[in-house]
Amino acid sequence: MYPSRTADEALQSATDFASDRFIAFGTWKWLEMHGLTSGKPVYRYLYARPRPPLTSLGEAILGKSTPPRGAVHSAEIEHAMGNLATNRYFAWTPDDDRVSATMQTYFANFVKTGTPNGVGVPSWPVGIPDADGRAMHTRLDVDSRAESEARSRYLSLERFYASPAK
Repeated sequence: MYPSRTADEALQSATDFASDRFIAFGTWKWLEMHGLTSGKPVYRYLYARPRPPLTSLGEAILGKSTPPRGAVHSAEIEHAMGNLATNRYFAWTPDDDRVSATMQTYFANFVKTGTPNGVGVPSWPVGIPDADGRAMHTRLDVDSRAESEARSRYLSLERFYASPAK
């Protein structure tokens, strides 16, 4: 589930595993059970937009560091709330404005109608597994789109957590 044939692949797998253990698996399991037992649709997303480089103010306050590999936990907050300009630590770009507008549209649609779908945004599929066990989520990024989720990794972790300790 987490290959390591090359150094770059091993780094990506370590990042994926850390993310899965930290939040992705637990959130997946919670949404999976809700979707299977509530009779209500579940809309899953993967926030994938990395933060932009730090501004000089950001570097002065936070220090210079190697950018994280991909999006970090909580990086979507400014985008979802539409307040990028209030966080002057990052050099926001027009692409960040685009991600923010998309997220705000999805969330406003959901609040108003119970579905994130609507005019001006890509279709967001329901995230409950189909008859073949496949499930989808929406990848929120500059070019947001529906994609298959990392279900095989989550099912593998589920089997691991369910096995008795030896």
